Amino acid sequence: MDTYAHFISRKTKQGIQIFRYNTEFHSVRGSGKAIGLVVMMNPGEARPKDEDIFELLQESEYETSTPVLTRPDNTMKKVMGLIEKAYEQDEITMPEKYTIHIENIFNIREKNSDQAKKYAKGMTDLQNIMFKKREYKDEYQFVFFAWGKLDVGEIYQEELKKRFPNAIIVNKKNMQGKITEVDYPVHPLYMNTEFFLESSRGKIKNGIYCK
Repeated sequence: MDTYAHFISRKTKQGIQIFRYNTEFHSVRGSGKAIGLVVMMNPGEARPKDEDIFELLQESEYETSTPVLTRPDNTMKKVMGLIEKAYEQDEITMPEKYTIHIENIFNIREKNSDQAKKYAKGMTDLQNIMFKKREYKDEYQFVFFAWGKLDVGEIYQEELKKRFPNAIIVNKKNMQGKITEVDYPVHPLYMNTEFFLESSRGKIKNGIYCK
């Protein structure tokens, strides 16, 4: 899969900060109909593949005019692999060309989740960028929630769960050999692949509205 995203940087009290939204995974054969929606916490280390664009974002207020080819981070790579495994498990062939929408509860690019949450709560003057969202489609083959334990955007989290009640959600973790139930969607980096496949079994709907 290839990754594309829209980036914008703004001056803040904490210096220049980069935001990412309208992120998409595309088939390596090209973009196509949106087949899935993945919602996570916030953008991590993923960055534009073009070094000049990344430098502009780091050093000034800048915005990409269109989504640009993006270098995925480890979270994105994990999600790509999980999605492919889910299709294989349900014996459904992914289209030759497709798009998967990637959304975040909030949009600041920050690897440290605790710091990211502080930014999301504190940057009150940038809420329109911090919480910018796309309009969701009604014909996703799957929806996958994986934002981790999060006390930001609680109302939005509940709205998503109500809109997509059949979403793939992993609610258990293997912590040092002990399986623990949690009341939030586990973050991909802390997600056991077997638990994901258990939760996703039968939830890839081939052309059917996943609600």
